[in-house]
Amino acid sequence: MASAAPRVGIMLRHVTAPGGVTVFTKRVVRYLLTHPHGIDYHLLYSEEAQREVFEDLPATHVVLADGARLRWDQVTAPRYAERNGLALLFNCKFSVPLAAKVPTLIVIPGREQLAMAHVFPWYNRWYNQLLVPAFCRSATALITHTEIGREDCIMMGARPESIHVVPHGVDRYLRPASEEAKTAVKRKLGLERPYILFLGGITPLKNIGNLLRGFARVAKTHDVNLVLAGFKRWSFEGELAPIQELGLQDRVKYVGYVPDEDLAALYSAAECLALPSWYEGFGIPIVEAMACGCPVVTSSGRHAAPEVAAGAAVLVNPADPESIAAGLSQVLDDPKLRMELIAKGLVRGPQFDWDTTGRRTAEIIRSVANAPAARPGVLETPARVLVRGGASVGAAVTEKIARGFNKQ
Repeated sequence: MASAAPRVGIMLRHVTAPGGVTVFTKRVVRYLLTHPHGIDYHLLYSEEAQREVFEDLPATHVVLADGARLRWDQVTAPRYAERNGLALLFNCKFSVPLAAKVPTLIVIPGREQLAMAHVFPWYNRWYNQLLVPAFCRSATALITHTEIGREDCIMMGARPESIHVVPHGVDRYLRPASEEAKTAVKRKLGLERPYILFLGGITPLKNIGNLLRGFARVAKTHDVNLVLAGFKRWSFEGELAPIQELGLQDRVKYVGYVPDEDLAALYSAAECLALPSWYEGFGIPIVEAMACGCPVVTSSGRHAAPEVAAGAAVLVNPADPESIAAGLSQVLDDPKLRMELIAKGLVRGPQFDWDTTGRRTAEIIRSVANAPAARPGVLETPARVLVRGGASVGAAVTEKIARGFNKQ
């Protein structure tokens, strides 16, 4: 008699939030559901509205309504897993149930939550510093997106043999756009001048302030604007404040979220992509821009961007507006360099493919679900969160963190 298909739960509390984690989640989960290979997937949502994302695909869709996000991760989801015989719990957003009695698989791009702790709201700082290293040590297996991400996970306590490097992909529609498409998107967004493009979340991690300071120098000598595209997140007002301070109101345009159907043309029409982030766990816009024939200026340092760019971008010092200005000016002023970057990018960008990402993730899921091993884990009780070195915080502090975290 054939054995029953392994049941795998996918935690999707974050699936309607903006950001690169959600892009990865949507692309990978869609691949998994269309290529199940004998896995019975249970999609676990925290709100009814989240069902719409994958409702057209075959799976067991379960809404576990619980407004307390930390409790949903640590109690509600693992309780469902245990009661329904799940062989694995998978979460694309760096959180796993520490006390789960089933194997767990987590995605952690890197250690930005710790390396850049000061830019996060206080409740995120506590949560990240106390729990993210515990998640790394507790998870049966981890996925990260780069080799630098692998090093970061080891630094946070993950066992090297438990880590799998699975890069992001690039959507196949992201290729150089036609002149007609570029003209149409510029008309739609009211972009009259040539422009440098920033695309991503408006957060302190993205270093918008120094980008604006660098661009202010470029704007004095070049007939070019800066277009900021993406969603607003925490501290966005402070990040955009230099526009007024530097007198750039007529040279910087915030266009907000750009729908997928306009992205290829927006990238293709740009003079370059500027992404001088303090830290990137991968940097999806880097490879998307390259695939569209858009030169890239991104940041140096110990994070994923230099690895992802792989010599096909201009690297700048994110702490130095002069360096950012120099990098942008290089691309604007040197036609030979520009063409070299475009050529290298058109090779590099399409190397990232969501089918490959999905297939590799599916292999890891099958491996863990079909051969569950004892989890090294972190002992967990409602009153204590154990962290490296045996330090702990009491229930009152944990509850305070949870209240702040649940406001997000």
